[in-house]
Amino acid sequence: MLARLKSNFYLAMISLVGLMITVCVTPYGIYRLLSGNIVVGIADLVMVLVSICCVSFAWRTGNTKGPGLIMAMAFCVGAILVCINLGVDGVFWVYPFIVFIFFLVSPFKALLMLLLSLSVVVGVALVNPGQIFASTFQLVSFTVTCFVTSLFAYLFAYRTQTQREALKVLATTDSLTGAANRRTLDEALIAAINQHRKAGTEFGLMLLDLDYFKSINDNYGHKVGDGVLTELVPILKAMVRQRDTVFRFGGEEFVILLSDIKQADLHKLADKIRLGVNEHLSLPDGEKLTTSIGIAILQPTESWESWLHRADLALYQAKSQGRNQVVAASSETGT
Repeated sequence: MLARLKSNFYLAMISLVGLMITVCVTPYGIYRLLSGNIVVGIADLVMVLVSICCVSFAWRTGNTKGPGLIMAMAFCVGAILVCINLGVDGVFWVYPFIVFIFFLVSPFKALLMLLLSLSVVVGVALVNPGQIFASTFQLVSFTVTCFVTSLFAYLFAYRTQTQREALKVLATTDSLTGAANRRTLDEALIAAINQHRKAGTEFGLMLLDLDYFKSINDNYGHKVGDGVLTELVPILKAMVRQRDTVFRFGGEEFVILLSDIKQADLHKLADKIRLGVNEHLSLPDGEKLTTSIGIAILQPTESWESWLHRADLALYQAKSQGRNQVVAASSETGT
């Protein structure tokens, strides 16, 4: 459980908010019911029930977007009802809800929902003076402080989101080429195995290696070699579908993971890539570069290690047979 919370930030946040709502709001809901304030008591307990259901759904499915949105909407409606029925005493609950909502949905959605909720509360206060606020000064003070709090919460949440996205890119992308890195490859292969077993989706794997790459570094320097690798990735991405992914496996080796593809189409695409690399990739002196490619279709009940190993053996065979060619792996753990 702790490992899952550490690895899934949004699941951790929705769980934390659900726990806080359950612990803090439940006693108030029960108290309101016992004291005769039925509307507020029901609103409090509905928010608690919605939180419990949404958190449970998120844990079962791993989906946090839908449950987070539902919880945020429930909190907004609940906060409005509390303010209308309790007056100034209920206003204090708005501020923790502002924080909670920014944990549940995207910063823009949270800000929009809060501004709409604030507009409803202010509108009710203007139509029915004295129902929520004792004076115009209280109304203005609440409006200004709530707006400022929401705005700064938005700025903080937006900054945090952009930093998390930047860190995710750094953690999943090869810094030199822009291709996905080896860690991401392992995760993608595991996901492909699971999807194949659940839905029968066919997956193909290409493992390609630039021929005589060591001589490029030796003769032209590592800067030219790095430039060649950097130029290679856009060529590969342009020749595969948007849903297919290019990974840097290590050195001059790259892996392409393709979904919904059969053996014949995989071989045809691999040969197209081989020709495309030779056409578009060259050294400073104009010499054209070539690549060797091993391909493998995922077999039923096969592990991702075995699948990758078969592609690696096919690549080894392509290089040992003279390079600049495509070799398909057999269905066995060997070629």
